[in-house]
This record gives sequence, C-alpha cells and structure tokens, in this order.
Amino acid sequence: MKFKRLNPSSWLILSCALSLLAISSCSKQDKVIGVKDDDPAMIAAISKARETLPLFWRAFDKQERGEKDFALKVRITDKHGSEHFWATDIEHRDGKIKGIINNDPNIVTKVKMGDVIEIPEADITDWLYMREGKMVGNFTLKVLFKEMPKKEVEFYKSIMVDP
Repeated sequence: MKFKRLNPSSWLILSCALSLLAISSCSKQDKVIGVKDDDPAMIAAISKARETLPLFWRAFDKQERGEKDFALKVRITDKHGSEHFWATDIEHRDGKIKGIINNDPNIVTKVKMGDVIEIPEADITDWLYMREGKMVGNFTLKVLFKEMPKKEVEFYKSIMVDP
C-alpha cells in the first residue's frame, strides 16, 4: 500500500485560505510512505474510516458548519499492484460517486493526477474534510505518525478533530 501525506509547507498555503484540495498542485511532490497490506494499524484505520463514512456523507450533504474541501481516499488496483489516492471535487449523485485523482501514481498506471474517476464505495479507504480550519477524518494519516518527524506529527494533531 502507498499512502500520501501533505508536507508542512502545504499547510501554510491552507492557512492562507487556499483550498486543502488544491494544495498538491501548488506544493512540492507529496512524500510517500509504504505500508504493508497486512499492517494491523492501517487495517484498523481503514476499517474506522469505512465505518464512519456515513458521517462524511452527512456533512457533505448538509455543510451546515462551514464544512468544505471534501476528499475521499480510494484504492485503485491494476496489473502493477494497488495504490491509494486522494480524490477531490467529489460528486455524489444518482447513487454514483465521482472525484478527481489528486496524487501522482507511483505503482498503478490506469490513472493519473487530474483524471475524473467513478469511485465504487467498496474502494473507499479514508475520507476527510475541513471544518472551521480543522481537519475531520483522515484516519490513515494517524498510522503514518510513527514514520513522521515529531514536529510534523504535532502540527497534524493540532489541526485534526474527531468527526
């Protein structure tokens, strides 16, 4: 599995009122941390994200408290392997979910950054949105804290809130 995370300088852009979801196109290449498919902590994080997905959709549909910048992490598999991508500009209509790939691939070749894809709900592995300057969701990021510099971890913890 490959999970991407934004670098700290990208978050500065966010604080300057740019959209979280536009950051990857404005920042340096995201760092990639490899995680084994059978990593228990990542399996638990994905399970938690999938279990709480109705909270994401509730916020997405209502957007009552300044919620914005909705994104879904989706697992994409092809003959080269599996990789997880953030999809932005989410659409949820007529029982279908669509989004735009917001990361460059490292393994799979069937998608590239900027592609519009249909997202089967079964392939969603995480979600996030911003609410009043705080990040809601992004359960898989917490698993990566053990590989990140302490200062970065402290920063992300300071902006993350439970759903």
